[in-house]
Amino acid sequence: PTPAPTPAPTPAPTPAPTPAPTPAPTPDLRSRAIRFSLRGDTGRELIRTTVNGVTSAVVRLTTSEMEFSYDIGDSRDKGEEFEFFITFENDNGPRDVHFVAMYPPLESLSISLPDRHWSRWNCDDLDAEKQNDRCAMVRSGTFAWKGTYKLKVTPTSGPAPMPAPIAAPTPAPTLAPAPEFTSRVIRFSLRGDEGTEKIRTTVNGVTSAAVTLTTSEMEFSYDIGDSLEKGEEFEFFI
Repeated sequence: PTPAPTPAPTPAPTPAPTPAPTPAPTPDLRSRAIRFSLRGDTGRELIRTTVNGVTSAVVRLTTSEMEFSYDIGDSRDKGEEFEFFITFENDNGPRDVHFVAMYPPLESLSISLPDRHWSRWNCDDLDAEKQNDRCAMVRSGTFAWKGTYKLKVTPTSGPAPMPAPIAAPTPAPTLAPAPEFTSRVIRFSLRGDEGTEKIRTTVNGVTSAAVTLTTSEMEFSYDIGDSLEKGEEFEFFI
């Protein structure tokens, strides 16, 4: 008898390719920094800042806006609250300090003066009509009383981002490493021998108001973008 033909083996099914993982969105690097400006009514106002538990040397304000910038890490990316402080050292009649929020905006800040004034002014009373008008002045950025002002950055809020639709699988691209934020910033300190030396800085083509140095180190910090990441030279001036 003729032997029965041997059937061809059934090919194993080809498994579907594993879809490439959707990379997490890159956090906005701006959210790692707080930026604000201060000016004085007389140009003789003295302040200190306390950020990340570090208190600065005394800074003498001018009647022009002086910009301040501090790296706060990924607190806002994590949805955490963050507090920093500005101490007005020498209120005396006409001396007042004016705070202007640059980032985050004023709407994301809660400003208070947590001392005897705040309770005496009924600033925490739920009935707004019982609150002293000074409460609103402080919250809007007018520091007209000696003391330490607390500024609380509230977490960003909003709906969670919708997941990207799953498309036909394609090879996952190789992601460029996230730039290190420290390479976007120049930091240095200056001090004077007498405490009366005046300087200006020019960074990114913007010249600051005159700053009177003290005999202690005063720290300066500026965002220079991605110049160093691109391997470009960067110049600034004092």
